[in-house]
Parts: sequence; C-alpha cells; structure tokens
Amino acid sequence: MGLTFRRRGGRVLAALLALAWEVGPPPLWANPAQDRLAAMSEVERSEALAVFVESGGHSCRTVARTFFQGEDAKGNVFWDVECTGGESYVVVIKNDVPGSTRVMTCRRLRAVAGAGCFKKLE
Repeated sequence: MGLTFRRRGGRVLAALLALAWEVGPPPLWANPAQDRLAAMSEVERSEALAVFVESGGHSCRTVARTFFQGEDAKGNVFWDVECTGGESYVVVIKNDVPGSTRVMTCRRLRAVAGAGCFKKLE
C-alpha cells in the first residue's frame, strides 16, 4: 500500500528542523533529528522522508516503503525510501544540530560504495 506525499510533508520537515534547533548541540553520538523521525508514525515518517528526497532534487510523490538501515560510528543514520513507480533512495541524516541530510539513488550508492539499499548495515 503506497502512501501519498502531500504538501503537509513540509510541516513535518519544519517540525524536525525546529526540534533539532530547540534541543541545542547533541550529546556525543545522539541524533535528535533521527530520534524525532523514529518517533513518528509510518505515514508521517514516509512524508518526511519524501520531503528529504524531493529536497535533494528527486521526484517521490508516493512512498511505497521505508527501511531503517542503521547507524554508523559517527551517529549518522541511513534510511531507504522506495518511491512508487520510480527510483529508490538512501537518505543520510547526519549527526549534527540541524540534522543535515544527503540523498542519493540506491543505484548510485551501489556504484560508488558497493553497498545496497534495504539491507541492514554491518
């Protein structure tokens, strides 16, 4: 079942960013943006991740599924997003105060890092 991305996703993004700024500098290895994202319902999380994908210049109107890959040693987290009828992406939420993100296609991730999406990090 797909989840339709609506403009209210902008509210979700604004809430994530506001929360990150309100809590101040994160303690060592904490990721406040990830904490907020993890606390969301699946629908809200899908909308927020779609906003991140679209803010990276990609199209993702409907999210088919999301997958939490894990966290690296620096506290950065990796979420995979499969868009209905389109591409799949990895969204990296960095462990910094604003919860900076980086988005790339799973195809590019495989080519650049030899890693795939929708698999837990080792």
